[in-house]
Amino acid sequence: MKNKTVKLIVILVTILVIIDQVSKILVTNLVDGQVGNEYIGFQIANNTGLAFGFNDGSNVKNIFLMIFVLFIVIRFVKNQIELIDTKTAISLSMILSGGIGNLLDRIFRGAVVDFIKILKFPIFNIADCLIVVGTILLIIFLVIFTRKIEV
Repeated sequence: MKNKTVKLIVILVTILVIIDQVSKILVTNLVDGQVGNEYIGFQIANNTGLAFGFNDGSNVKNIFLMIFVLFIVIRFVKNQIELIDTKTAISLSMILSGGIGNLLDRIFRGAVVDFIKILKFPIFNIADCLIVVGTILLIIFLVIFTRKIEV
């Protein structure tokens, strides 16, 4: 189970990081300004802060913070690999790939490239979606797992 789970995580993270990075390359090369309407579209924004405008935009600080958080997640996965089922592996892969995708932006572009605009939400990208959805799924799976143990 351990090797199968590790392979699944590595494959998913690789695929999802590639999808995220290719989407950012395509959008930055194809979109000039804003495309779409007031409800949905693409608008390129370089985000030097963290999610929802947290932090002062210090790229170096944010890079170290993201490396630290990724280290903690990877360490958790490594230490708990025997207990990680497929659903949890998928949600952790989403979180890791989103974090790695945004970290690559900070290192190589100087800021995270956000481009998806929906309604009045802050502009975001695929990596942000992966982090949010992966975290929600992880919480759901942990709650379900905890309930099964208590019964």
